[in-house]
Amino acid sequence: MTGQEHVTRTLSNALSRGTVAHAYLFCGPRGTGKTTAAKIMARAMNCEKFPVAEPCGECANCKNIAAGISIDVIEMDAASNRGIDEIRELRERTRFASGECRYKVYIIDEAHMLTAEASNAFLKTLEEPPPNVVFILATTDPSRLPSTIVSRCQRFDFHLLSVDQITGCLSGILQEEGWQAEQEAIRLIARLADGSLRDALGILEQCSAYGKDIITAEAVRSVTGATRVETIASLVEAALDNDIESGMKALEEIIYSGRDIQLFVRDLVFVFGRLLQSEGDQDAAGHSLYGFEKLIGEQQGKIEQIRLFDAVELLHEVGGELRHAHFPQYIMEVAFIRLLRLLHGRVKEKSLFRSTVESEQQETTEQPERIEGKRPVQAGITGGKSEEPPVEEERTAEPTDSSETESNVERLREAWPRLLQEIKKRQRSTAAWLEPAAIGALEGHLVTLIYPQEYTIHCERIMGESHHRLVEDVLSAFCDTSITIKADLAEDKNINASSGEPAREKKPSAEKNDQPPASGAEEAMELFGGKIIDSQ
Repeated sequence: MTGQEHVTRTLSNALSRGTVAHAYLFCGPRGTGKTTAAKIMARAMNCEKFPVAEPCGECANCKNIAAGISIDVIEMDAASNRGIDEIRELRERTRFASGECRYKVYIIDEAHMLTAEASNAFLKTLEEPPPNVVFILATTDPSRLPSTIVSRCQRFDFHLLSVDQITGCLSGILQEEGWQAEQEAIRLIARLADGSLRDALGILEQCSAYGKDIITAEAVRSVTGATRVETIASLVEAALDNDIESGMKALEEIIYSGRDIQLFVRDLVFVFGRLLQSEGDQDAAGHSLYGFEKLIGEQQGKIEQIRLFDAVELLHEVGGELRHAHFPQYIMEVAFIRLLRLLHGRVKEKSLFRSTVESEQQETTEQPERIEGKRPVQAGITGGKSEEPPVEEERTAEPTDSSETESNVERLREAWPRLLQEIKKRQRSTAAWLEPAAIGALEGHLVTLIYPQEYTIHCERIMGESHHRLVEDVLSAFCDTSITIKADLAEDKNINASSGEPAREKKPSAEKNDQPPASGAEEAMELFGGKIIDSQ
C-alpha cells in the first residue's frame, strides 16, 4: 500500500501479535486503498505463517485469496445488495464454519448504502459475532452509518494521498512496465488525481495508450481535458494587464476547444494562489508549479495582494456556479469581467463636488489676474480714479455658483437610475421605498428627495435608520463627499419622478370630465392617489 502509514502500522502490529478484532470499519475518500487494505488483511489473517505482519504471498491461502477464488473470503457490494433479504442470507452463512482458512472474512464495500432495516438486522450479528468470523466494512460516507454499527467496529480513517506519494508510486509502475514519461507529466497526473491513486493509475494507463514513445505533459492535458499552459498564460496576462479583448479571445478558445472548464478554473485558482506567494516562500515550500513557472515568475508582483485575495475568492465562487451551468461561456465571460473589475478597480463616476471645487479654485486663481490686468487700463481712462472691479466680480460670481449647483443637480438626476440600481443590489426594500422619489435640490451637502403626495408612506419609510443610511452611503460614494438626505412631499401633485419637475397635465375630455365620480371613488383617490379615467 502507498501511504496510510497510520493504518498499515496499526494493523501490522495487531496481526504480528495475533490480535484480530471481529469487525473493522475502513473510512475514506475513493481510491485511497480501503478495499485493497481489506484484501491484504484477509490474506494476512489466513496466511499459513500467521501471526505475521504481512502475508507471505506463497502459501495456498494467500494465492487463492489474491486470485479471488477462496470460498472463505466473501466480497459483497452493499450498493447492489442492500436489502434485508441479503443480510439475512449473510447471517445464515456465518453459522457455517470456514472451509479451508482460519477465518471467514466478509468484506462489505459501500456499507453506507445498506437500508435502515438491513442495518438493524446486521447489528444483531455484530453484537453476537460467530467465532472465527471477521467483518470488514468499507465506506466513503461513515456519517450515513448508524452509530450503533460504528461503535462496534474498529474504525480506521484513510486520507487522500499527497502528490509526492502518488508520484513515487507512478514512477515505480513506469519502471516495472518499461514505460517512459516526462517528470512534469508524472507530477501533472498526480495532481489531477486529486489524492486518489486509483484515478492516477487510470490516467496513466490512458496516457500510455495515447502516446507512442514517451508520455508528455501535453499528452496528459489532451487526455484529461486540461487547458494548455500557454492558453492559461495568455488569459492571466490579459487579466493582469486589463486587456479585455485578448482575455475574451483566450476564453473563447478554451471553451470551444472542448477543454474541461472545471479543471481550467482550478488551474486559475492555482496560478493566482501562487501569485500571492513570494519567490522565497515557494522555494522554501519546494512545491512544483506544473509548467506555470515562467508565467508566475513574470507576473508576480504586478497586482496588490488584497486584490489577489478577492480574485481567488471570485474564482472559487465561479467553480461552484459551473456545476449547475448549462451554458458555461456566459458564466465565464461574466466572471472574467468581474475579475477585471476586482483587479483594476471599478470605473468611478466623476465627482460632482470635486469638479465644483476644481472650477472654484480655477476661478480664484484666474480672478486676481483679470482684476490686475483691468486696473491700469481703467486708471489711464479715468485719470487715476479707481472703479469697483471687485464688486463687479462678486456680482458675476453669484450666477456662476447657482449655475454650477444647477448643473450638479442635473448630473445627479441623470445618474439617479444607476444609483437606484446600485441601491437595489445592496438592499431591495430600500430601492422599493426610494423608487417614486426624484432629486429635488442640492444645497451644500444636503440632497432633498421629492415624493409625489400620494407616496406619503414611502416618504416616511425612507428616512428610517437602515434605509436613509444606505442611500447616504451610495450618494456619498458618487459625490466623493459626505452627503445627507431629507425627504419631502411635492407641493404639486403631478411631480415627474424622473426629473423632479412638475409634469404637464393632460386635459381630460369633456365626456369623461362631466361624469360624476362613482361612490367611494373620491375616498380611493385620497388614499391611493390618481385620477378618474372612467366610471360606470
